[in-house]
Amino acid sequence: MLDRNDSPPSFSDMPTELFISEDLPIGHVVTKVRTTDPDTPTRITYSLFGDDVNKFNLDPETGVLSLTEVLDRETKAKHKLFIQASDGIQKAETLLTVIVSIFKQQFLWI
Repeated sequence: MLDRNDSPPSFSDMPTELFISEDLPIGHVVTKVRTTDPDTPTRITYSLFGDDVNKFNLDPETGVLSLTEVLDRETKAKHKLFIQASDGIQKAETLLTVIVSIFKQQFLWI
């Protein structure tokens, strides 16, 4: 009997908000998206949607989210990112809000 791909991926332990410092450099890793999929073996790919996607890069294979621009809290304090996970047939989406702070410390979820 063959396993069918009948379940979408799901985001595991994914926060809805991340607080990051505005002094982080371009290329800095913000977080890593984690998903699970009960259909095995399954390869998950990731996509990023929303108005602020030009400020972030989401590696489609690893789920690593990094900065492509320096963030400025005075210009925009919140960035809403829609993240999609796909197993090639099924898809799931989540919303991640990145809140830019003035703190030198980064609150990172990896």
